[in-house]
Amino acid sequence: DYYASRGLGDVYKRQTPYILPLLALGTINSYAAEIVKLKNAQTAVLNVFTYDANGKLLNSGVAFYIGEQGEAVASYHFFKGAYKAEVVDFKGKKHAVQRIIGANASTDLVKFKVDNGGNNDYFSITNNAAVKGAPLYMLNYTTKKKQPGQVVNISSDEPYNNYRYYHIDVQNDKANMGRPLVDAEGSLMGITQKNNKKNAEYAYALDSRFINELRATAKSAFNTDLLEINIPKALPNNAKDALTYLYMLPSIDTLTCRTAYNDFITSYPNMAEGYVNRANYYLKQGDLAHSEQDFLLAAEKAASDTTSMTPDAVHYQFSTALYKVALSPIDSATTPSNWTLQRAEEEASKAYSIKPHTLYLMHKGKCQYAQRNYDGAYQIFSKVCTDKQFASADTYYSAALALEKTGRDSMQVITLLDSCITHLPQPVNARYAQYYLERSRRLIQAGHFRKAVFDYNEYEKIIGPRNLNANFYYLRYQAETEAHMYQQALDDIRTAIATSKEPIPFRLEEAALLLSVGEFKQAIEAAQKLLHDLPENPDCYKIIGVAYGEQGNKTEAIKNLQKAKNLGDTSVETFIKKYQ
Repeated sequence: DYYASRGLGDVYKRQTPYILPLLALGTINSYAAEIVKLKNAQTAVLNVFTYDANGKLLNSGVAFYIGEQGEAVASYHFFKGAYKAEVVDFKGKKHAVQRIIGANASTDLVKFKVDNGGNNDYFSITNNAAVKGAPLYMLNYTTKKKQPGQVVNISSDEPYNNYRYYHIDVQNDKANMGRPLVDAEGSLMGITQKNNKKNAEYAYALDSRFINELRATAKSAFNTDLLEINIPKALPNNAKDALTYLYMLPSIDTLTCRTAYNDFITSYPNMAEGYVNRANYYLKQGDLAHSEQDFLLAAEKAASDTTSMTPDAVHYQFSTALYKVALSPIDSATTPSNWTLQRAEEEASKAYSIKPHTLYLMHKGKCQYAQRNYDGAYQIFSKVCTDKQFASADTYYSAALALEKTGRDSMQVITLLDSCITHLPQPVNARYAQYYLERSRRLIQAGHFRKAVFDYNEYEKIIGPRNLNANFYYLRYQAETEAHMYQQALDDIRTAIATSKEPIPFRLEEAALLLSVGEFKQAIEAAQKLLHDLPENPDCYKIIGVAYGEQGNKTEAIKNLQKAKNLGDTSVETFIKKYQ
């Protein structure tokens, strides 16, 4: 009679095996009381709507609160691709989805937070697995507060990681998916899930305790399921993880970044890191006014909060920002007049005065170098190189460049480059290989050609021959020629010919080299082949003429030298007189 009076005859039929023993024990009244406890359960169930970038409805369905501050859960596929979402509660009131907390596509669940002011009714997630045979109640969204849910039975269950998957007697229909299953006490026991087995008649239910896995972490920035949702994400619950999350955020997602930085500052208003991170974000966006404002706020917070970023670190961060903008203005028309290299140097000096860290001194030297104060920069870089814990190939290279700009002894510059290469990390990779090229250029200027060839050889070993072009082999050829390393020079010029898209200039060099080393026959052959491409080139005729002359064939020598003269090369007069 109790069930029939409430239109629950169907429930009665399914619960008969459980009700009869209760009747026998005279406990029907207590059982009915448990059902009555569910009368307000519907107040935690929501209707959710998601929208695309143009405001067009994507999906709608059931959601439900699982926390008193607006935390809720729904099917993940509702939110995939969404730019906006809102829920409607049992009173018909709309609330915007404010943040996405966690998402898992494989279980088709998403946790989010709505902007409702808090203090909402919600389901408490159970601490224990559901018991086979105990009735559960599947709820749906309704504005009828006391409408009962559908009674559901668990036929069996199976493990799912640390949780359970329940086989339930619910039709495997789309309309039943993502709905909450609660026990007689109103505790959330599971969420209905689609059974993807072929021709499956009944659905699954996922253990509600899995919802606890849906939380914001430092790795959320790379969570592909979260990235498929274009609604701002929640920060992790502790400052350390939240900072890591901010660091890993892709800067191209401006809405997510801006929201995350603002959320961090709201949660941790006294932490300088939040202001520095947002300042650097504004810097990338070209908003220098707000960037400066945040750097200044960060300095204030750092001075008063000893647990936060230290004041010296804030000044250094601001200095590097000023330095970058001063060297490469984002927009000279809108760049503030006080974003200068001089101010960057001042901020670096402030950082160094608070804490004499060599990093800050090095940056001050860079600021001076950029302002063309090369002597001052050299003095600073030299001091930096005395710090054995900080000195590196880069610091010695910086000192070498500054000294070179002062116009002092070039051998001192080479000595610094020697130290630079001595400090290269081993094994040397492509990032540091350039230093061998830098030293080789100075060695050539100083006339140390064989040493220059050594540096070219080291560069080739590091980079690999396949990654080098004709220009490299031509440069080494020139050094080898000056060092009288003719066979190596001949090999390199031929490699340049083989690898160049325009080999003719290199072929002319080859012919000239063959002449220089006394390979007259090969020189003549090489120059004559070139005449097919350069029929009016005086250099080819000159090479042929001199080669014939050195072989004693004066007739051919004068003939070709005269041709070179007729084409404009007056330097051949000496050779014509020699062979007449």
